[in-house]
Amino acid sequence: MADGASARHRGDRGGHQATGKQLLGASWRMLRQDKGLIALPFVGALIAIVASVLFFVPGFALGWLISGKDANEWAYGIGLVLGSFAGTVVAVYFQAALVIGANERAEGRDPTRSSVLSMAWQRRGRILSWAVLTTTVGLVLRLVRDRLGPLGDILGVLGGIAWGIATFLVVPVLVAEDVGPVSAVKRSASLLRETWGPSLRSTIRFGVIAIVLWLPAIAAVAIGIWLAMGGGTGKEVAGGVLIGLGVLAMIALGTVFSAITAYVKAVIYRYANGLATPGIDQALIAGAFRAK
Repeated sequence: MADGASARHRGDRGGHQATGKQLLGASWRMLRQDKGLIALPFVGALIAIVASVLFFVPGFALGWLISGKDANEWAYGIGLVLGSFAGTVVAVYFQAALVIGANERAEGRDPTRSSVLSMAWQRRGRILSWAVLTTTVGLVLRLVRDRLGPLGDILGVLGGIAWGIATFLVVPVLVAEDVGPVSAVKRSASLLRETWGPSLRSTIRFGVIAIVLWLPAIAAVAIGIWLAMGGGTGKEVAGGVLIGLGVLAMIALGTVFSAITAYVKAVIYRYANGLATPGIDQALIAGAFRAK
């Protein structure tokens, strides 16, 4: 692409890359304009749980019949595979909707819940194919951990980390480009290499912020449990209130963090491709690519 080559050339002439703080700040400012989309991760999580259960039950029944009604391993195995696949499809669908929302906002449009969900539905073929691939990889990693003992645990963890890094930008790629799941993984890994520094810094910064905000909620639940177990009506009531508030805070934080994560990935994808992103200097975008 001529534009990409031009961006690389300008980057070689000394353009500076955007910082992790700038990428994260741009993502947060965009999401604040799309408050109506923040609830999508929570809704998606609920539907994913329901879908997982609905698919687990017939999968368990099928495995039970295949195993001759004597062994539970087949039943649980098939049930978990089908349940995981169903949950993954729903989760990716809602992630795609959020990434679409970020792209719409970056292009100067006003996304709504119905509009982004509709556009994500138009990409259902890519979402399904990606769910098949990532569920399969997850199954393979699980088998490695289960069959190879301590070595399997190590290989499983390393494989999971490598897979997570390589697929970090898969959803933005699937949303924006007409590619299959394998090509999307290759494209994601390539884009992440190009912007490794700012991508890593924005992720670490976001992780630190998330930990700091999660600590009070976790502390509230822990103190609430301690009080509830201490005996006495007053302590039990106070403990129950703290537990309830802590759980609500965790749900709210998890929902917001999931939404920001989708926006961050969209921003990094756009930055890596030299696409305009509100809050990021065009000169920095022009220098996003560096020749390796």
